[in-house]
Amino acid sequence: MYYHSLVATQTGNILLLVADWRSSSMYHNMLRCFSILFFSIGFLFGMWFKDHRKNAYCRVHGLLPLCVMTAILPFLWPNALIELPIIAFSAGVMMKTFTSSQIENHPFVIFMTSGNYRRMLTALYYVIQGSKDQKKYRCQAVNYSFVVGSFMLGAVVSALLMRFIYIKSIWLITLSLLTIMVYYSSEVKRLGLKKTNL
Repeated sequence: MYYHSLVATQTGNILLLVADWRSSSMYHNMLRCFSILFFSIGFLFGMWFKDHRKNAYCRVHGLLPLCVMTAILPFLWPNALIELPIIAFSAGVMMKTFTSSQIENHPFVIFMTSGNYRRMLTALYYVIQGSKDQKKYRCQAVNYSFVVGSFMLGAVVSALLMRFIYIKSIWLITLSLLTIMVYYSSEVKRLGLKKTNL
């Protein structure tokens, strides 16, 4: 929300545009439109990038633009008209890079949690109902609860950090991305998935 728009949740930007059209400044509306446009371009580039991947490390390469941008952002002279499109583009690339992400053969989304939350509630419902495959639904409920809880914890920690260290709180994203890249790369190497985990 640093730019009064969202860089990864374009449905949210559309809702903000509609809800705040009269009360919001034209500048903030323009930033939201830029976010939608550059996220879309990044997503399409991510599709092309994914179609032309050579090995499993391409997923790490898809994270690099966002990682670099979040790392250098606190050092840049504040200019939302430049920063927001780059971050939105990078978020679009990352979103496409990690589509088809799964936990134990169940899909999840890394950038927003509404779908994960819905899946968590569905699994909990079937656990409470006593549906036949209790082990499967308990596992799904735990996995999706972990994803949703992590998302919520990240949002709360980011909001708290924003109060104290302002723009430098984005380094939490940098740290998370670096952790993902190192862990993923080491697992690809350890398990010999370079050519198979495309």
